[in-house]
Amino acid sequence: MARIPVARVPTLLPQFNLHARAEPQPKSNAYTYDAIQTDIGIAASTSDVCVRFFEPSTLREKGLLKYHSDQITEIRARANSLMSSSKDGKVAIWDLRQALTAAPALLFKTSDPVLSFDMSTDDAMLVSGSVLDSECFARINLWDPRAASRPTAVFENSHSEDVSRIRCHPSMPRHFLSGSSDGLLCTFDAAQTDEDEALLFVANTGASVSNCGYFGPEAQYIYAHSDMETLQLWTTEASRLADFGDVRDLAESGVPIDYIIECRYDPQSERLYMAGGTNEGDIHLLHVGASSFEHIQALKGGHSSIVRGLNWDPAQGWAVAGGEDGRVSWWETSKPTQSPAPLTPGAKPADSDTKASHTSRAGGNGQRFSPY
Repeated sequence: MARIPVARVPTLLPQFNLHARAEPQPKSNAYTYDAIQTDIGIAASTSDVCVRFFEPSTLREKGLLKYHSDQITEIRARANSLMSSSKDGKVAIWDLRQALTAAPALLFKTSDPVLSFDMSTDDAMLVSGSVLDSECFARINLWDPRAASRPTAVFENSHSEDVSRIRCHPSMPRHFLSGSSDGLLCTFDAAQTDEDEALLFVANTGASVSNCGYFGPEAQYIYAHSDMETLQLWTTEASRLADFGDVRDLAESGVPIDYIIECRYDPQSERLYMAGGTNEGDIHLLHVGASSFEHIQALKGGHSSIVRGLNWDPAQGWAVAGGEDGRVSWWETSKPTQSPAPLTPGAKPADSDTKASHTSRAGGNGQRFSPY
């Protein structure tokens, strides 16, 4: 019997179809890392320390941004802005309403290589996580963007290894989450400048955290996956809800996954999805339930090797990915997702227990944490 229960429910999402593919530059061996949607089109970070811009849908290249001097570790988009972090110790923000130039509109500099960052929803706080330094400090730096010359606070005692992921809470602007190679997930209230007072909860996943983030209608849950391809779900108060173990075991159920690309929460359908990839470049989309998975579909033909980044919007019906083959691929659906009505908080359909409830929305029957 398969270790992880998995059902096949293709009706949870409309079918994504490969629409366009941008090949790598001639004679280039550069990987494509992140590929994201911005206000001026697709932005893709590459291992030759560039950010390339493409027309949406057609993927015709339209611009190049080269600023950082070391590996770009993350790119993120906000309204009219592109943000990037790098192992050169910088987090840069460009105003996309201006011509693409080598000069960012805002710059945050540290003495440590930056692995991840995020901006609070009110744009009043930027947080970055760094590599463990020679003195065994893994720092979390906090800035006020209105005074970006120096951090307003530095937390350096919460993690003992690289801070691999930073995510700000979507509705509480001073709260943020950090994940680390030490296996810890930490939640903070940055309204407190003292690190001990700011640290709210600590969860030990037991595995090196490669990615984590909030999910749920009130962002009351946390997902975390590791570089050992394990997936866990937690509450923001450090209670573990689910431990799926190694998701590569899904191969026993006929879903070949060699690694986790990312997890993504869709607020319209109130569902958490996981994207897993194969070494041959296929992408599998799955709904993550309380104790099982539902396989929805596979995105094929876009890549021929490991997929490094995936950005997608089920409601708008598009997906974009970048991979070690240097390609950027774009998928579209025939029509946007028609999201079913969300569960009423606290409501429990028949045959439910106290921790999870069943739903038949859009054809799915996986258990969810109420009200998730």
